[in-house]
Amino acid sequence: MAALRPLSSGLHDALALTTPRPPRLTILAPPNSQMLTSSLPPPTLPATGSKPAAKPKPAAATAVPVPPNAYTYFPIVRGLCARGRIADALTVLDEMSLRGCAATPPMCHVILEAACRGGGFRSAVRALEALHARGCTLDSGNCNLVVSAICEQGCVDEGVELLRKLPSFGCEPDIVSYNAVLKGLCMAKRWEDVEELMDEMVRVDCPPNIATFNTLIAYLCRNGLYEQVHEALSQMSEHGCTPDLRMYATIIDGICKDGHHEVANDILSRMPSYGLKPNVVCYNTVLKGLCSAERWEEAEDLLAEMFQKDCPLDDVTFNILVDFFCQNGLVDRVIELLEQMLEHGCMPDVITYTTVINGFCKEGLVDEAVMLLKNMSSCGCQPNTISYTIVLKGLCRAERWVDAEELISHMIQQGCLPNPVTFNTLINFLCKKGLVEQAIELLKQMLVNGCSPDLISYSTVIDGLGKAGKTEEAFELFNVMISKGITPNTIIYSSMASALSREGRTDKVIQMFDRIQDATVRSDAVLYNAVISSLCKRWETDRAIDFFAYMVSSGCMPNESTYTILIRGLASEGLVREAQDLLSELCSRRAVRKHLVRHFGIV
Repeated sequence: MAALRPLSSGLHDALALTTPRPPRLTILAPPNSQMLTSSLPPPTLPATGSKPAAKPKPAAATAVPVPPNAYTYFPIVRGLCARGRIADALTVLDEMSLRGCAATPPMCHVILEAACRGGGFRSAVRALEALHARGCTLDSGNCNLVVSAICEQGCVDEGVELLRKLPSFGCEPDIVSYNAVLKGLCMAKRWEDVEELMDEMVRVDCPPNIATFNTLIAYLCRNGLYEQVHEALSQMSEHGCTPDLRMYATIIDGICKDGHHEVANDILSRMPSYGLKPNVVCYNTVLKGLCSAERWEEAEDLLAEMFQKDCPLDDVTFNILVDFFCQNGLVDRVIELLEQMLEHGCMPDVITYTTVINGFCKEGLVDEAVMLLKNMSSCGCQPNTISYTIVLKGLCRAERWVDAEELISHMIQQGCLPNPVTFNTLINFLCKKGLVEQAIELLKQMLVNGCSPDLISYSTVIDGLGKAGKTEEAFELFNVMISKGITPNTIIYSSMASALSREGRTDKVIQMFDRIQDATVRSDAVLYNAVISSLCKRWETDRAIDFFAYMVSSGCMPNESTYTILIRGLASEGLVREAQDLLSELCSRRAVRKHLVRHFGIV
């Protein structure tokens, strides 16, 4: 290699800025290229009168080029793989080979991981074959990565096939390989194949380990195969494996979910005989199951056992109990439980407080709920949107509208901004009570507080306006909603059609129905009933019956209101006999309740 001319540092920097850069990937050029051997151009002589150039640095200070190695190439390969450019990454490996630089297992791992992530298992297998063809040294981690990815994608047969081919890649299957395939077989519920695979593991001197049994037992529990669980537990001792707490927690959880609480409790009580002390997770699982089954006496005994065996209660324990008490209206017990939490050093979290608040509201103790909500902050726990919304719902049920509005203001002052669910809760109650004007004002408040009304907000107010006889205002709000980019659904169209029908505006109802057909919105029974009712009010029962036939042929099943409208329509036109026959037939089919016979007064 030609000796590099020593340059001053300033001129060297200037040349680095002005010299054209080589094209992309030129750094991958083969050795002895001109880029590495050519000398730098001689420095330009200074002009007359200029300052003399600085003394050149000794030759020893000149940087000596270092040939790239695997560490140099690794960031390039990783960057290409991050962008899904597997083929380019493999090309880099070819360049490395030309330089006599071998790819490392971590480099292969990055390529295989990208192939698994981007192109499915076939892409991963192709990448594995490409690496092997290039003479790359593949370790068990590389091969197991692909086996696991294949099985996770549900292609367990392909996973088994690759397991058999691993020796051809210079890698013998290990326990991780077998466990990956076993998990895939468990996911596919192929229990006979699982048994055969475990026998094979013993034959090839790769016996199942604790991870194998953890996987197997977890999937057996998910599928309710508890007899096989007992068999698996007995097999563990044969292979020198001892069940751990995680395994027992999995078994107990599965048994409780299937409602076998006695079995779960029995396993819990026998754990010490296996040399294991049940932890709070195991107790909580059984406790939750007993509470869900409303077996409170057994739950109390279990709680006493936790105290007796010095098993510390945690937040989850108390939240399970709080939820149970609140669901059953045992508010007094909840207060005692909160005090016990503090005694045991467990601070109630937002879930605990929200559960208690919900229990208060269900029992009609809204004042207590409001007080607890406002005291949460002083206890070091900030209420969230759900906490406020639950109290708001309780105030609305009690028709305490002023308190509800004050609560929203308090919520905003505390920095907890209401979401659409919060506002929709109040809007819904206001509309149900006919307080539509207040509901409209609340829509405006939503915008002021940076919360955009959603489809539920608009549909609730539109329905309220329609029921209040303010159809024109409902249409105005309908147009505002569309201008906001919100597409109306069947509920909104049905509400407006019903409002028009109540006002006898049949032509408008039919126009609305046609508009829905053009909008490809699925019509429901409420919408059809609005059209049928409008036609019957105009004494056009024949058209109403035709429309009823169209309703059925369109796949929309009529409800009791549909039949009621038709019977009334027939009776109002003097077709009493036809109305009687239709009513009798519908009663025999149980499509209409019998008490309606007297209600119509036509029999």
